Amino acid sequence: HPQITWPPLIHPSVMIDASSASIGIGALICAGTVLTVNVRLGDFAMINLGCSIGHEARFGSGSVVNPLVAISGGVEIGDRVLIGTGASVLQYVEVGDDATVGAGAVVTKTVASGSTVVGVPARALGD
Repeated sequence: HPQITWPPLIHPSVMIDASSASIGIGALICAGTVLTVNVRLGDFAMINLGCSIGHEARFGSGSVVNPLVAISGGVEIGDRVLIGTGASVLQYVEVGDDATVGAGAVVTKTVASGSTVVGVPARALGD
């Protein structure tokens, strides 16, 4: 069984402070994205086109951030999270493992693991 190396893939147009970033194996950062300082992407995390990622943001393994998302500073994104196109997550908010943030949502408070939030401000489905 051969060992497979999964390098991170970062588009040349991405603006990133490589000296302070931690990018996991197989992570993908697409064109037009800006990452500030001390950003950490877990293994196989994906940041899609034209996103803005604030300082000290953390992304768990297997998380997917769709195009045009704005992540503020100090945000903690769990493992296997999906963030929909055009959503915003405000500073120092946590999004738990296996959560989904709907397209265009504005997340202002903690999102529980396994939940789906939508709207402005974002609320759990069924609330």
